[in-house]
Amino acid sequence: MSKLGAALALAAALALGSATPATAQSEASDMPRPRWEFRLTLGLSVPGGASDSQYRDEWTQDLLSKVIDQTTITALSPSAFSCQGTASYILSERFGVQVGLGIYSESLTSSSEFGLNYTWKNGTFGSKSASWPGTGRLTSIPLCLNAVYRRAGAKWSFYASAGPALYFNSYQADSMSGFGISDTVRVRVFVPPNWVETVIQELDALPVPLAVPATTWVKLGYNIGGGADFSLGEQWALTAEIRYFKCPARDFEWTWTPGAYNGIMGVLTDWPFTAVNAVYAAAHSTLTTVRPSALRIAVGVKLSLK
Repeated sequence: MSKLGAALALAAALALGSATPATAQSEASDMPRPRWEFRLTLGLSVPGGASDSQYRDEWTQDLLSKVIDQTTITALSPSAFSCQGTASYILSERFGVQVGLGIYSESLTSSSEFGLNYTWKNGTFGSKSASWPGTGRLTSIPLCLNAVYRRAGAKWSFYASAGPALYFNSYQADSMSGFGISDTVRVRVFVPPNWVETVIQELDALPVPLAVPATTWVKLGYNIGGGADFSLGEQWALTAEIRYFKCPARDFEWTWTPGAYNGIMGVLTDWPFTAVNAVYAAAHSTLTTVRPSALRIAVGVKLSLK
């Protein structure tokens, strides 16, 4: 019996010894291996662009009982080209971390509409209008650090990611505005037995260039989005995603350009628009708000490396 017990014990030990490595190997093969996923996508972004702004002034002078000159600059924001590259380190079957760097650049256009409405003290009314196009550019480079959640399948895989983003922004714009002016001349003529004063007053408006000088700034925000991958093989896949980039807005003041300008009505010419006028006009203007936040839709490729 002792020999039989010893033989059974030896057989059991051999069986356990042969089974343990296979079990361990099976468990090891089932464990997810960390790997890298690289995505490069191209697409369109719809940034917030710039808000509308306005210059408005109301004044009286000599024979003019009321003058209102007003300019409204309406900003237009077309879609912007964008590209982004990301590198994701997959920690487990479902989770990973991701770093991304992108850029979207938007060519801005605007319409500047000017109106001059005036009333003379004799009750006569009048008005004059003008319009000018404007240009600009908004560029934003988001650097993102995200947490990734993913669901992988045989052909289709889905993912979502979100996290903080550091935005490197730049903005520049040019436009025009009207600026109402008036010139008064007093002529004294001796009509015996008295001197008689005659007042001659002319009204016009200057087309003054406006600018937001090229400015760069950095802001902290966030990004959130997700997408789908369609496998083309062991390493390559097609990818499509939608992502929202949130960056805090910033206000800008239009800079009025001093110089000598001809009036839009052709009444007053080579009129000096001084630095004092520029400060006065800026004080009567609203700020334009620039919003680098953008919604992005893109497609591209994914490369997986184990």
